[in-house]
Amino acid sequence: MTILAQDVIDAAIQRSSLNNPDLVPNAQLLTYLSSFERKAFIDAARINPDFYGQEADTAVRADNTDSWDLTVTPGNVAAVAKAEVSAITGAVSGVAVGDKVRLVSKRYPEIEVPPRAYIRGQKIFPFKDELGADGTNFVTTLSVFYSELPAKITDLSQALMLPDEWQQVVILPLARVLAMRDRRDQEAQLIEQEFQLEYQSYLNHVGIFDHGANRPLVAVPAAGPQVGGAQQGG
Repeated sequence: MTILAQDVIDAAIQRSSLNNPDLVPNAQLLTYLSSFERKAFIDAARINPDFYGQEADTAVRADNTDSWDLTVTPGNVAAVAKAEVSAITGAVSGVAVGDKVRLVSKRYPEIEVPPRAYIRGQKIFPFKDELGADGTNFVTTLSVFYSELPAKITDLSQALMLPDEWQQVVILPLARVLAMRDRRDQEAQLIEQEFQLEYQSYLNHVGIFDHGANRPLVAVPAAGPQVGGAQQGG
């Protein structure tokens, strides 16, 4: 089943007979809805980047000094988990298609061995000349493994990317907005409590979905999911 933005807004309004949708214009409700959905994906990426995992090639760069702009291609990236060499022009010493490109912080490149790259300003930059030292021999394309981020919702007919079974994690916050706009503070607090429970279940599901997959300890979240600013679980 595909959930449309209109479906979510209708469900939020129907939570209470006291809701007055005229207090919040549709354009503003769409902005709220988009923010709530994107937050759910960002939190999921922090806990388990493979849950909404995707793989795609970057654009082809024209020179060895160029970067790869992730906001353009593949676009809608919540978190980058891994990068590999996808295509090379000419030949690069010690680098072949399929090799892992070790992502580092520009401040601490020594933590990994070549070939290295760093992410800054939502772009991937080669570290020094490790992905090519001149304009005829360099890595042109990377394959990026990333956690997806939904595009901004701007239309009532737009479909959500959030799985159907977790639609309450966006319906409840919208219902809370409607209650707060009508100054029904007690009702808003009750909806918030319901949301906290639902969101915790969602984050737990994200975290345990691939429970059987072995990971190095460093890839396991140091703390459990956080809801409403409070640390939950361990």
